[in-house]
Amino acid sequence: MKTIAYIEDDPDMIDLVSIILQKHGYRVAGFTESREIVPKLESLKPELILLDLMMPHVDGIEVYREIKSREKMSGVPVIIISAMKRAVEEIEKEGEVKVEACLVKPFTIGELLETVNRVIGGVD
Repeated sequence: MKTIAYIEDDPDMIDLVSIILQKHGYRVAGFTESREIVPKLESLKPELILLDLMMPHVDGIEVYREIKSREKMSGVPVIIISAMKRAVEEIEKEGEVKVEACLVKPFTIGELLETVNRVIGGVD
């Protein structure tokens, strides 16, 4: 079973996405706090990270940069999730960070599953 880490400050969103992904064979670990998240991710060893951009304290771009700067984490794919369509479009256009995919909230169950399956190849 593939493990997905979801970093999102809205616990209801974590619950919703977790239920959907778990029903489709994934294990999901949700984190509502972005501070000092990378050591937790290193211990978890996820196959994929879902990362909200708008987080209190440490924003998603800073978390992304820290993840990619760590040898153990640099190869883990990241899907950016944000309600801010313009921010997602800017990230994709400017290439500020190289994410595997972006999802704009609200997204459909189909969009979520298609994106996750495309990035990490579906469930084992």
